[in-house]
Amino acid sequence: MEWDDLKFVLAVARGGSLSAAARQLKTTQPTVGRRIASFQKRIGARLFRRDGGSLVLTDAGLSILERLERVETEALAIERTVAGRDAGLQGVVRVTAAEWFCARVLAAAAAEVSSQHPAITLELIGEPRQANLARREADIAFRLVEFEQQDVVRRKLGRVAFGLYAAPAYLEGRGVPDPRDGFAGHSVIAMRTEMGWVADLAWLGETAHAADIVLRTDSREVQAQAAAAGAGLACLPRLVGDETVGLERVHLPVPRRHVWMGSHGDARHSPRVQAVSTILAAEVRKRARDLDPADPPNANA
Repeated sequence: MEWDDLKFVLAVARGGSLSAAARQLKTTQPTVGRRIASFQKRIGARLFRRDGGSLVLTDAGLSILERLERVETEALAIERTVAGRDAGLQGVVRVTAAEWFCARVLAAAAAEVSSQHPAITLELIGEPRQANLARREADIAFRLVEFEQQDVVRRKLGRVAFGLYAAPAYLEGRGVPDPRDGFAGHSVIAMRTEMGWVADLAWLGETAHAADIVLRTDSREVQAQAAAAGAGLACLPRLVGDETVGLERVHLPVPRRHVWMGSHGDARHSPRVQAVSTILAAEVRKRARDLDPADPPNANA
């Protein structure tokens, strides 16, 4: 058995479809299908069956799932260890964060990385999902919630302030929303509910429970532009909302969130990951006042 084959089996088991596995493995759906079919033929057992629109594990597949996951854990540990033992400041460092954070904070550090370490290539991955550092989906991750994995080395770098925004014309027509009536009579532009870790979802659900949800998205930039067009109220990081033309901030208290930077514990052996971490952390701290404006206060600590 080859480790590459096992990766395909695990990806389909977790994603529930060939297309989901293809996205995770950054390949094509036909390729995933061929690899699964070839592997099943080689071992003489069917590992998946159709259940509606999904692929689920057969009894044979379930019987080996736990062992496959143990193989994955060990194989990834070997990869991280070998990757971390390089002696030079060269190679690719993959960094993941929310799209807006990549664009408005981390992108500015690319010039510093290039200047100090020209042999390092920085990859900024702006996506809503939380990358799995243990599976080497990224080397460094930035989040607004604390990391749950025990093997992640984490640092708290500051705070991000949030605000409630709308177009001036929207506020003139609908008035200022009132938390006491759950924003009754108002429209809200929210993040997708699948993204339970997103900073404002819980607050917005409690505060604006009587409002109509007119749009859900996984992008802060989409939220901001929709609100500027008059579609409704959007809870945004101050750095996004304050810099978006056509938005006015509603002065209501919105919770702040801490900025966490994390990397897998094995990354402490990688000079390139450590070098990039230092530069990115400095950039986040440099933008502290932009991320958490002190005047006027709009949040509870």
